[in-house]
Amino acid sequence: MRLSECYATPGYQRRAIAPGNWHILLGLHHVTNTCDIHVDITFHKKHWRWFKGDTHIHSLHSDGKLSVGELVERAQAYGYHYLFFTDHNTCSQNREISAINSELCLIPGMELTTTRGHVNLVGCDRPVQNFIPCDSESAVFARIHEARQNGARIGINHPFCQHCPWLSEIKEFDWLEIWNGEWDSCTQNEQAFQFWYQQLCDGKFCVAVAGSDFHREKGLALAHTWVRAECCEREAILSALQAGRAWFQCDDTVLEEFSVSGAGIGESTSGRQLVVKLKTEPANEILLYSSRGITTLESDNGNLCWSGDCAAEGFVFLRINREGHARLITNPVWLR
Repeated sequence: MRLSECYATPGYQRRAIAPGNWHILLGLHHVTNTCDIHVDITFHKKHWRWFKGDTHIHSLHSDGKLSVGELVERAQAYGYHYLFFTDHNTCSQNREISAINSELCLIPGMELTTTRGHVNLVGCDRPVQNFIPCDSESAVFARIHEARQNGARIGINHPFCQHCPWLSEIKEFDWLEIWNGEWDSCTQNEQAFQFWYQQLCDGKFCVAVAGSDFHREKGLALAHTWVRAECCEREAILSALQAGRAWFQCDDTVLEEFSVSGAGIGESTSGRQLVVKLKTEPANEILLYSSRGITTLESDNGNLCWSGDCAAEGFVFLRINREGHARLITNPVWLR
């Protein structure tokens, strides 16, 4: 028998492991004689590791082409650990996922879709009571405040998209989606990236995220997001993303280490020893971004094991390109 917040062996109810009195129910009516019963219980302790998933998808509950069940099967095929459900202006998908017993961490949410842009409200079953009317900046932020009061995290989506840009002030968010769908799509990912980079250079704490914005299969290389957390449960995944312990990619690059004096992505340090270890395609360009500019790191046929003094101030992060298009981006390591 297995039990966790996301999954339980059929016949049991899934729930988080918490302190208290636990009882084991046995089929005593099958026991006809005196006997000794031994039950072995194994606790798998939480420990820090990386989890892969998608922060932005759509199902049949709005304009997606796959059912919730099909999206779960697709995520399992991709080796995902978690999945955000962000259908447009509806919470009906969340009622469905709440009944699914899956080893995937299924995170409820909705994409508040307005004439002033799109914003993900994730982490609770019903972030807002009513998504209309919502055609003014004050109304949009009123919904954001309501969602936050209900326990949701806030992520502004594709802020510079050609078709549905964010027309309100870019503020009061937990993360900013700088990578939406294909890198060179109409969502203007490069512009969003440059905006985010400028925010960091201006000394602002700004967490970036990627989302596939999946609607249907197109055979595209869409980004997925890695987050570092103690376990693959809802609050752990959301807190990790909010803290910036995340990086994203759309290829097969293996990022083995990116740290400064032991501090990893999303963490802070007063140290200066930067370590970069990765394996990528030989044709890819490896770029190190900091407050002082951009440095190109040379690989050995795609293999890189590099260390050196990090003299930058404020932050340092990594980006890998192919012909100018991003293949991998990390959030910063923060330098005190």
